[in-house]
Amino acid sequence: MAGWESADALSPSRTERRLKTQVAPHFLLDLGDSLREIAAPRDVMAVAAALLGGHLAAMRIGYSEMEADGVHLHIEQDWRAEGVSSVAGRHDLESYGSEIAAAYRSGQPVAIEDFDTDPRTAGQPAAGAHHALGVRAQLAVPLVKAGHLIALLFVHSAEPRRWSEEEIALVREVAERTWAAVERTRAEEALRVSEERFRAALEIGTVGAIYFDMDGRLTDANDAFLQMGGYSREDLAAGGLTWQRLTPLEWMQDSERAFAELKEKGHTTPYEKEYIRKDGSRWWALFAARLLPDGTGFEFVLDITDRKRTEERLRDTTQRLNAVLDNASVAVFVMDEHQHCIYMNAAAEVLTGYTLAETQGRPLHDVVHHTYPDGRPFPIEECAIDRAFPENNKEQGEEVFVHKDGSFYPIAFTASPIRDEDAKTVGTIIEVRDISSEKAAKERQALLIGELHHRVKNTLTTVQSVMNITLRTSDTMEAFQQGMTGRLSSLARSHTLLTDNEWAGADIQKIIRAELEPYDDGKRLTLDGTIFHLPVDAMAVHELTTNAVKYGALSVPDGRLAVGWKTERTEGGTMLHLEWAESNGPPVTPPTRRGFGSTLLERVLGGQLGGTVDVNYPPDGARVRIQAVVSQT
Repeated sequence: MAGWESADALSPSRTERRLKTQVAPHFLLDLGDSLREIAAPRDVMAVAAALLGGHLAAMRIGYSEMEADGVHLHIEQDWRAEGVSSVAGRHDLESYGSEIAAAYRSGQPVAIEDFDTDPRTAGQPAAGAHHALGVRAQLAVPLVKAGHLIALLFVHSAEPRRWSEEEIALVREVAERTWAAVERTRAEEALRVSEERFRAALEIGTVGAIYFDMDGRLTDANDAFLQMGGYSREDLAAGGLTWQRLTPLEWMQDSERAFAELKEKGHTTPYEKEYIRKDGSRWWALFAARLLPDGTGFEFVLDITDRKRTEERLRDTTQRLNAVLDNASVAVFVMDEHQHCIYMNAAAEVLTGYTLAETQGRPLHDVVHHTYPDGRPFPIEECAIDRAFPENNKEQGEEVFVHKDGSFYPIAFTASPIRDEDAKTVGTIIEVRDISSEKAAKERQALLIGELHHRVKNTLTTVQSVMNITLRTSDTMEAFQQGMTGRLSSLARSHTLLTDNEWAGADIQKIIRAELEPYDDGKRLTLDGTIFHLPVDAMAVHELTTNAVKYGALSVPDGRLAVGWKTERTEGGTMLHLEWAESNGPPVTPPTRRGFGSTLLERVLGGQLGGTVDVNYPPDGARVRIQAVVSQT
């Protein structure tokens, strides 16, 4: 059809292949010579377009490259005859029409002799667009690689033009050669940029780099590595530096393992070891190697000596600190910003019953401080210990913790915030000690003080009673003196017996005899029982004696006292039965109030022995019956 070539006519053929070897041989030689020394892809396309434009007497020639979207073509620059405007920019491939776009995508050249008469463009927007640019004819050769359109080499003519087979073959050949040169220069440029970047990386003063052969000899190294080891370029050039020579004996096995990994996998897992400096000292380094295509090795080396020394100092400090904390009797907890425990010393684990692992994932408060002793929940918002973190203050006080076994125990604590270098609170350190013994000691101290006050009063009352009885039964002052001296000595022996046993009990016979001997005239006292160790406070017997002396049978001359005890074996242990019976004393009436002595009597005999105490006040004399399970010693 007039005005355009068919796709078959423009496709490569035997004739065209023959033409490629015949047309414009001198032009192609000039083109090759011109492109050979050009290094920039942009310059390659500019030179090729200028040579081709002059040879074909065209108005405009340029390359348009396909963008990544596969729809738009981009013209970076074009060659133009004098007075011709540029068409550089972005263009839609489909603006040529679907038939032409399809031909481009399939790699077929498209020759348009006249946009006004070519059936593919006549009356189409493409014709009007090219008219506006002063273009009447166009020859475009597509470049298709791996099935994808990547570029077009186009030739514009200001007048209608019939494109010959030789011209079409020439433009195709120029397109192929130019594109090959463009790809070459782009690859060279990429390689050059890559090498420049690599060289710049090797010039970094903190990272060493070495090249080595498969015998271990270092063939090259950057200045950073040489400075790390104290070696010079002359030492390297002498060929005596090998990784075997630089590696201490104890690290040789690790190095050989890494070298075997390099040969097997082509790279090594980063590893650490020591190297030997030129002066014989050692330095720590982190190594990572890769096998190069030529069979040699390349390795990055990072000096980590300072880090290793810091780690060693930190390790030593940590060991000493752990030794101190693990041997400390006070419990120590360290918590993070969420009040989760991140450290507990041995004393803390013993105190709480928990290991560190058992406290993970929740605030320490929810582990050991979640409940009041009366069973009410203990919100963390009410916890004085946890206020040390949000309020950024040191807190001290006493609380009650919950042990892992569910028991409660009192503690004293000091909680202090942990701050970072910016003074921001990042956690809490808590010192805790169990004050159960202190609490018990204070309670016992209070009881002993009360008992001491009571004991002094009773002792004075006893002395007064002994004196009165002695006075009534003595005919002379000499007799009074002898009787008083003997009874006071007996009273002193009773106190000695009690204090020697720290008021914790003794042989029941000794206790009773020591207490009652001052009041025994050989007729008033009856004791009946076996030798038996009473594991209670001996003050209880003294209280019974004092009450008898002050108010009971021993307060009058004719009063009588019988004390009997026996034991029997039971499943629960040895059962003690003791009875205290007063008679012939003054009329007895129950007390109208509970005094210290009565409370002590029931607490000691009943509470400490875990048994029962039955006290009655019949008119003829007080009766005390005790039953308790005890252990005989």
